[in-house]
Amino acid sequence: MKIKSYIIFILLAFSLLTLGGLFVINNTMETTETTETLENLETMAQPYVVERTEGEWEITQSVLFDVPFTSQAPFGNWDNQVFQQACEEASMLMAMLWVEGKEFISKEDANKAILEISDFEEKNYGYFEDTSAEDTAIIMKDYFSYNNIEVLYDIGSQDIKRELANGSIVITPMNGQKVGNPFYTPPGPLRHMILVVGYDRETKEFITNDPGTRHGEGFRYKEDIFEAALQDYITGHKEPIDEIRSAMIVVRRISF
Repeated sequence: MKIKSYIIFILLAFSLLTLGGLFVINNTMETTETTETLENLETMAQPYVVERTEGEWEITQSVLFDVPFTSQAPFGNWDNQVFQQACEEASMLMAMLWVEGKEFISKEDANKAILEISDFEEKNYGYFEDTSAEDTAIIMKDYFSYNNIEVLYDIGSQDIKRELANGSIVITPMNGQKVGNPFYTPPGPLRHMILVVGYDRETKEFITNDPGTRHGEGFRYKEDIFEAALQDYITGHKEPIDEIRSAMIVVRRISF
């Protein structure tokens, strides 16, 4: 009887040890799988950005969005006051075409849309000329009934790259006399808006749809030059710029 009891005890002990080992192995596998899943989600959430230390990161590959282009004067009628002042309207139009998934806009349709937006501004706000980043965002929300737009201030090139990396495009108010675009009529516009559609990591250039020239589709600006030209301005017609402050309008696409 003693021998039989001893054998039963050994078998029970062995069973408990086996079950315990399986639990440890299984638990380790589940923990590993959970960690890997979280890491994959983080990578998917920000495919172009790698976190390094707090407050520091670097874009890991070039970014470029397919955004339809129009100049602010689709038919080259720069003598028309509306089209002279239509960099904001053209920029918001291009951005919203991207939001809607459009790949192309004809000169006829762009010309018509810019006139309609300018007319909307005149009727609802009393102006259509220069509009600040804040007012341009308000016009976009009101005219297009689209609210996935945000204005950020005191920004630099890193902030623009971060938004691009996160899947957004960006409209930036600029001092056009500082960017050195050879296609501008000298000395260039003091108050101008540009749509940023990408960034080239190898050449350190922002890729833009610049409505200030018919050559503006995919026009590239060196990162440091572009950053130095960032400048918001006051709504109105050639209002004095007393404060140099950078800003950007972040346009985000809603995922369905």
